[in-house]
Amino acid sequence: MKSMTEARAGENWPPEEGQLISFKSGDGWKTGVLREVRWGLVWRDFVLDDGRVVPEIKISGCPQPPVWRTVIEVTQAEREAAEDRLASMAQAGLDPREREQSFWAELNQYLAYTFLRFKRTAHRPSDAERRPDEFSERIKEVKRAVTGRLSELLEMKAAAQERESAAYSLGRLKDLETTLETVGPRSQRSKK
Repeated sequence: MKSMTEARAGENWPPEEGQLISFKSGDGWKTGVLREVRWGLVWRDFVLDDGRVVPEIKISGCPQPPVWRTVIEVTQAEREAAEDRLASMAQAGLDPREREQSFWAELNQYLAYTFLRFKRTAHRPSDAERRPDEFSERIKEVKRAVTGRLSELLEMKAAAQERESAAYSLGRLKDLETTLETVGPRSQRSKK
């Protein structure tokens, strides 16, 4: 097995399945065997054999700047599938604060995608670096951006499809927020 630290950035990128990769974690550098590389709504996620999910920006050897998809590259079917996965994970009581797990990865992708979709400014710093306790505030921030864009769209006579899409996204964000607040993560319920 060849480690990604042995390859220069951009050369043989992304790494191949079965390769040992190094990545930055909350408590230092770690390694894992790559099971698959998959595109999320915005960036690539690296799924390891043990189930951990690591965003591309944290992988040793990641080309700089990392490649992000534009919001127009994401199909409606992809967005809806991501929303369904998030709703299922929230209803199952999974904890979105557990870093390097699927819920964390999916939620970061969805929040970044929704924010970029409705915010009319430049990119923000990577969502992969956020603290785990920020999800409530982040959902509210994205809802504010979507609400602001929806207000702009309501003043326009055209753009009916974008208005409907913004309203739908706002509803899905509210559903997710409500589910996370009412169901609560399993780890918090088990502590009570």
